[in-house]
Amino acid sequence: MEIKDFVLIALAFLGWSWGILQFFINRKSQRKDKLADRRFEVYSGYMKKTDELMNNVRTDPNMIYGISTDFYKEILTGDEEQINSALIRFNEKLQEFVKKASEPLLILRQELSSLLLVCSKELCPLIEQYRFLATDFNNEFQNVLGTISTNDAQKMQEKLTTMGHDTRWKQFVTLNEDILITMRKELGYE
Repeated sequence: MEIKDFVLIALAFLGWSWGILQFFINRKSQRKDKLADRRFEVYSGYMKKTDELMNNVRTDPNMIYGISTDFYKEILTGDEEQINSALIRFNEKLQEFVKKASEPLLILRQELSSLLLVCSKELCPLIEQYRFLATDFNNEFQNVLGTISTNDAQKMQEKLTTMGHDTRWKQFVTLNEDILITMRKELGYE
């Protein structure tokens, strides 16, 4: 073999090595792009769903007050049959209110679970903290509804009105902002 053959073999080896290296670099780049696309889809779906949920979650506490005042009117002015039907309607309206108010929190937990599948290590603790706050809020909501008393409608309305105005709500806001900033960083927009 001549030197020319060794040079050709070396060039061929370098060419194949370069091609294989480019293949793996391209494959790694495609994986990153696919992950970014998946994250974008999940993150944008989460944002759309949370906007939709926030509109639903703003349940008017006066709705409960209205339910109880209608109930009182019928109890005070009606006979036994009217009182029984008022109790049934009160119970139905109360169950509808509970369902309407707690359903968005359950959906939010599902959305947060789907985020956990694709999020980074930096975003994961923020989402876990957000899930904890949502669960805590839901538990408090259930406790408030469990203490509903037809004897003290004003106190019940105050509890429902002030329930979201504590430090937990501020934590919701700051956590949501932190989650958005981290999502933007992951997607390369910051």
